[in-house]
Amino acid sequence: MSMSDCRNRLQIPFEKNTKRYFTLEPGLKIMQGMVHLFGTVVIAGGGAQGTVVGEGGPANLIQRIRLIATAASGSRYLGGNVVDATPRGLLRNAISEHNGKFIGDQGGATLGNGVAGNYAVDCYIPIYFASSTQRNDYATAFPMDLVDSTGVPIWSSVQAEITTGDLTSCFAGNTAVPDFTGLTIEWIDDRLDLAGDTNILVQEEHYLLIPAAQERLVDPGMPQDGAFLSWLLMAEVGGSAYTLSDAVLVKLTAAGSSFNYELWQSNIRAKMLFDEWLDPAQSGVGLYFIDFAYGLLKNANPAPGIQAQFRVLNPSGANLDQLRIFTRRFYPPAQAS
Repeated sequence: MSMSDCRNRLQIPFEKNTKRYFTLEPGLKIMQGMVHLFGTVVIAGGGAQGTVVGEGGPANLIQRIRLIATAASGSRYLGGNVVDATPRGLLRNAISEHNGKFIGDQGGATLGNGVAGNYAVDCYIPIYFASSTQRNDYATAFPMDLVDSTGVPIWSSVQAEITTGDLTSCFAGNTAVPDFTGLTIEWIDDRLDLAGDTNILVQEEHYLLIPAAQERLVDPGMPQDGAFLSWLLMAEVGGSAYTLSDAVLVKLTAAGSSFNYELWQSNIRAKMLFDEWLDPAQSGVGLYFIDFAYGLLKNANPAPGIQAQFRVLNPSGANLDQLRIFTRRFYPPAQAS
């Protein structure tokens, strides 16, 4: 029986508009990590409530999460930003791991949408390395072993970087006075002792602004290395509000060395429902999940040379609507010399 190690490992006070770091201890392979934001937020004053931005509060009190893996000398593994995404990307991608259901703050907190009051926060942002979307869940567990299967060191350090926000990150135009002294950030992960090497899963999020309605909008920011397992497209309108909407994406056409893809918006949504990426009782507005791998890493599509074109509308005006694109791609360790 393999050893398991599931612990609440590190805890630091929340500080607004800064970067907070967790240095992760080595050992075993991470199946799932979680950033946990919990405690109490006090909003005082009679200022403007503001407009909800994206996921609103409390999730947007965290602006971005990065997992930075620095490769050891001679390592066979890819180093760099293994995770580089926002809470929206991670929470919405997790729908595919939750039987098609969205899970936000455990207590349903929204920080009162910016209204003065005392609010309890219990918000988990999950990061899945081992993935139930793959038939071999463990193939992409993140290796925190001191050495690989050949005895070569893997990492010199692994850090989680948490970029925090403020109340205006949750509600644009809010002028109330927030007190975050009762708020804490934790890092929790679940590890398993797995023999052999695993593949590095890179989870990355970027944005594609829409200057005008177009038949064939291309994305210069799409990663060009590794092999794609999935894309999650999040269509957002309204400039700073970033509201999920079905009024943006009309059609996706993509092709590579090993695949062709051409579906209209309603086709993508139907496939999400029929393939159980989305629960019919849940809102899928603005969400488009594209699974390339069909459960097998060997089916992943090489990123180099992929040509993707988005047929889009632009209801809010030039560069006020966008596609938020969350990609998952993997890299096997280099062959041992």
